[in-house]
Amino acid sequence: MTQSRPETFDSLTGLRFLLSIWIAVFHLGDMYDHAGFGSWPIMKAGVARVDIFFVLSGFVLTHIYWARSKAKFHFPTFLRARIARLYPLHLLALAILFGLVLAAHLVGKGDEARNFTGLGLIANILLVQAWGVPGAGVWNFPGWTISAEFFGYLLFPAFLACASAFRSRPIMLLTLAVALVLLIDLGFRALLGRTMTQSTADLGILRGASVMFVGVAARVLYETWNLNARDAFRTVLLGALIAVASAFFALTTGLVALGGALLVLGLAARDVTKPESGVGTGLDAPLMVKLGGWSYAIFILHVPVFMAFQNLAGVLGMPIPINPVTILVMTGILMLVAACAHYLIEEPARLWIRGANRRAE
Repeated sequence: MTQSRPETFDSLTGLRFLLSIWIAVFHLGDMYDHAGFGSWPIMKAGVARVDIFFVLSGFVLTHIYWARSKAKFHFPTFLRARIARLYPLHLLALAILFGLVLAAHLVGKGDEARNFTGLGLIANILLVQAWGVPGAGVWNFPGWTISAEFFGYLLFPAFLACASAFRSRPIMLLTLAVALVLLIDLGFRALLGRTMTQSTADLGILRGASVMFVGVAARVLYETWNLNARDAFRTVLLGALIAVASAFFALTTGLVALGGALLVLGLAARDVTKPESGVGTGLDAPLMVKLGGWSYAIFILHVPVFMAFQNLAGVLGMPIPINPVTILVMTGILMLVAACAHYLIEEPARLWIRGANRRAE
């Protein structure tokens, strides 16, 4: 019997929190203790986190706008909803960084901020910072991912058309989607001399959109692949192993995307089987779901918050070393800021832009 499909998957919301906090802690080490904490071997596996985000986005958006929706897909409405999702906190992050750059110039440290160019700022405002614009990647450098994801939004009608065309052949669609990522990765290596995982602000749009398409294909496969609780758990473990191992050993992004697809698909299936098995994933716990709601704020604000914190400490003559205690303290401050930003800015602005009091996707 076909399993009912929930409107949302709590485990995927909890996964968003884990990915966002992992990214924040990684960047904290990479920015301020590159030769120490930032160089730990386990950090090599961190490459997987961004690509799993892209897969997750493609999976969830396909669930909302293709599998669950009974209305005809309306691209302008879709795009407005996505802008409402990304833009308010993106502008807040840029405003914080602009304030830090301005302060640097006012106190005679303009040389330290010389890479923060006006062209780069404009590119970020227009969400084209992952299109290869010079200097764009300096401004809130993790923000290249939302530029790449926005490019995927522009292609989303084509993704949905593929989903409909391959509804009865989901494995073929997933195979083609992964093959597309592999092909683009080979192109990067042959033409640009770098792997896709090394592509962020410089043509990261191709990475983001193609990996998002893998998430779309995963949702099409999920439509007919009714896993029981045990098989779903095995799929989660297999997906996590493939994604993390591929990232750790610097294998192709295609394998990371495949692992992410299995991980996301398995977690979604576990949520469906929870009433039957009585066992959740842990990621579906109420606290994790709540923290997952803060995940975008954590992700987009972590660099500005960490920079502001460290710059303030420097002005006070109290540089902060990176160790387990300071990591916990700074991460806790980040989560407090993210919670405030989520409830006071992100949610109200999203509802205002969308023009309706609807629950955010």
